[in-house]
Amino acid sequence: MGSRGPPQSLPNSAAFSRGYNFASTWEQNAPLTEHQQAAIVSLSHAISERPLPLKLTVMVNTNQFYKWFTDLESAMKSETEEKYQHYVNTLTERIQTCDDILQQVDDTLDLFNELQLQHQAVATKTKTLHDACDRLVQEKQRLIDFADALRSKLNYFDELENVRLLRIFILQT
Repeated sequence: MGSRGPPQSLPNSAAFSRGYNFASTWEQNAPLTEHQQAAIVSLSHAISERPLPLKLTVMVNTNQFYKWFTDLESAMKSETEEKYQHYVNTLTERIQTCDDILQQVDDTLDLFNELQLQHQAVATKTKTLHDACDRLVQEKQRLIDFADALRSKLNYFDELENVRLLRIFILQT
């Protein structure tokens, strides 16, 4: 980082002096633990190594602090609201995508069920046709057997007729 110029010193003010005096009095009445003191020393070193901001706001009364705090709180609330709204929008898009996928799955399932019903109908018709073909084959076999039996009887009668004709012919001659 570039140099920001000579370090700025804090102006002497009554609020600053009173704050320092309050901290000293607090420390005497409620001493800090070793861990708290170590944290303060660590923070002091970190702060001493950082340059002061160029636009340092010195607050000399509580009204200035409250105004600064209100502005800070408003900015944080606005930033948080913006992040929340972005999150809600993203979540809404994801929910819509999930709803669309679910609708496609439901539509596909409906088509599958319809296809399954059609398959069952075709299977039933195929079985009916197969059974009818089996019955026709059996009927054909019975007709063939009947025709064979009829032919043999006709042959018998033909032979009888032929003997009788032959007898008549023999007797006539």
